[in-house]
Amino acid sequence: MFILDQQVVPKLIVADENSGRRNLLASTLERAGYDVTRAGTLRQAEGTALATMPEIVLIDGEWQVGDAIDASQRLMSDPEFAFKCRIVILSRNSSEEYLISAARAGVNEVISKPVDMNKLLSQLEKHSRKQFVPPPAEVSNVTGKDGAGTFDVSMVMNDGQWALPMLKGIVTPEKINVDFINEILVQLGEEGIVVEDDLDPSLMSNVLRVALNNIVSDLDSKDKPSGQIPGTLPSSKKSSKLGSKSDVSKVVGSTMEDILQNQADGIASDIEDKMDQILDETPDLVSILPDNDQIVIDPAVLAFTRLVTESAYELMWDVGKPGNVSDITLRTRIEDITEMLGDVLSSLPEGDEEE
Repeated sequence: MFILDQQVVPKLIVADENSGRRNLLASTLERAGYDVTRAGTLRQAEGTALATMPEIVLIDGEWQVGDAIDASQRLMSDPEFAFKCRIVILSRNSSEEYLISAARAGVNEVISKPVDMNKLLSQLEKHSRKQFVPPPAEVSNVTGKDGAGTFDVSMVMNDGQWALPMLKGIVTPEKINVDFINEILVQLGEEGIVVEDDLDPSLMSNVLRVALNNIVSDLDSKDKPSGQIPGTLPSSKKSSKLGSKSDVSKVVGSTMEDILQNQADGIASDIEDKMDQILDETPDLVSILPDNDQIVIDPAVLAFTRLVTESAYELMWDVGKPGNVSDITLRTRIEDITEMLGDVLSSLPEGDEEE
């Protein structure tokens, strides 16, 4: 059995909706020295991954609910996750189209099923050590030239400027710090590269961060239109529809938060415009009775009432015919009740009007 020799136990998420297969694979990886978290749904895997930032997310390729490629793309859209973590998919689909889709989604490797466990453990060790592993496929950038396993950000966002805010979000003291430099030094040592012992990691982190910030600033100044305020849209080209590719490509913010805030402000403005239109409409005038004044009538009861009233009306009409009743008082009462029954019948709705 292949066992990791790292002092720090690498974290790994096993995402598979088949509980038996998930537990079997997770148990094997735990024996190999990984700190394994199990996930039965893709949403659970995504939430856990973003919360814990594991070294590897191992995802099964076939799902009845959800899609492994889509889940990988959502995870890789998070700058911190893309910087710290890797995704490996176990799939029966090894077609060129599937591998290209996986590469474009940011998947680091696709391992074909049935899985060779020795190969899987060997590859997972490389990923956990952040060693180079060829991407699932070579994809072309927007110019049509082979990207040798990489692709232009503009393939996704239709403008390479979208990468600048993400880079700025990564080049921060929280991301490039002493721990980051120490990880690099450990990897260099594992690859046989000698590093001086008196090297100051704190100084190196500051130098690296300043250098990268300068590179990003240079790119930003070249791409930014003159006179444009950072984090805003060009005033002559603001679009009424937010969330489109053209809007995203025009936003040049200093951080990812600026871009999201610009989009949120635009969406809020659109919502206000729509609500103004709705509130300006004059509603139809209706009369609504209070709940305590409303009476619910069963249609069956109403139909039975009509039937009884009609029968009583006909009976009273026949009884009140001249000669049938000799008592003057009784005949008067019969005439009165006949007239009242007639009024009831005229006030009852017809069958097609009953609600």
